[in-house]
Amino acid sequence: MNEFKIPRFLQQISIMAVIFIVIIGLKYTSSILGPIILSVFFSLLIYTFLMWLKKRGLSYNLSILLTLVGVFALGTAVLGFLAVTLAQLVKDLPNFSIDSSSFLAEYANQIIQFIISHIPVSNISEIVAMGIFILFATIFLVYELPQIKTRLIEGFGKDNLALHKSFALIGTMLKYFVIRVKVNFIYGIGVSAILFIFDINFAVLWGLLTFFLGFIPYLGITLAAIPPVLVAWAKYGIEGAIAIGILFIVINTIVESYIFPKLTGKGLQMSVYVVFASLFVWGWILGPSGFLVGVPLTLIIIKYLENFDETRWLALLMTSGHENAKKNLEEDTDKESINQ
Repeated sequence: MNEFKIPRFLQQISIMAVIFIVIIGLKYTSSILGPIILSVFFSLLIYTFLMWLKKRGLSYNLSILLTLVGVFALGTAVLGFLAVTLAQLVKDLPNFSIDSSSFLAEYANQIIQFIISHIPVSNISEIVAMGIFILFATIFLVYELPQIKTRLIEGFGKDNLALHKSFALIGTMLKYFVIRVKVNFIYGIGVSAILFIFDINFAVLWGLLTFFLGFIPYLGITLAAIPPVLVAWAKYGIEGAIAIGILFIVINTIVESYIFPKLTGKGLQMSVYVVFASLFVWGWILGPSGFLVGVPLTLIIIKYLENFDETRWLALLMTSGHENAKKNLEEDTDKESINQ
């Protein structure tokens, strides 16, 4: 008896249909999934700090205690700072405008009104509540991660190739984003210091904003520069806005052209267009959190698509330097095996 086989073009159509259904499902559950995915991303980054403490000779119990206490203290401090600063910002916003008759000032005031009307900074209680949820979800997940890894190994088997590839992918991705955290920290400190010297209102807030938006490739630093540039314009005129804008360009050039390349030897092996488009796709699906985690989510999808003959062509379209990426992944897997 001849075995029925689905035509190849129908397989591709089925795959597209499933992807479309999944995207719609994610969109309708974005209010729940967004914070959850963000907490998973934060917990994975924090877990690397936990392992760093353990490698320095501390016991696991002491390492997990110091990590969880540190995360709680830092998270509480950030949320408290945001609550106080946003309250002051909401109080000052109605009176904030650029007094000038030039057409550039008119456009700047339109941008200010757009920011005020589209960014929900006034709903401070909701922002803080969401932050509290992400903080505690991150703490609980950091505590559970070692057990989750053990359960996965027990469930799939120690020699499961797919599981080893998944661990290697997560490890490679985390190495990249740990470096990104360090670079963004330099960004945030540098921006806050410069804005403080120029007596720009809410200097620390704009530095914190720069830190988080630095995770958004190509657009993040540009978006982070808009509020302080507008504040400088309102306070010092167009000359002050130009000066702050130039300082942002200088910091961005130094960090991205010199510091970041020295810290990392390879990128994410993703097409520039895919990186750019994924930000908007995940931002539309998950909301603001999608912009922050869009790149790692896209990277995970690419690596998943590479595992199947029917979808490997999609992965090839989304990568740049595919052979190098494959080689790097194999090297990382070999290193992990040697370390184990």
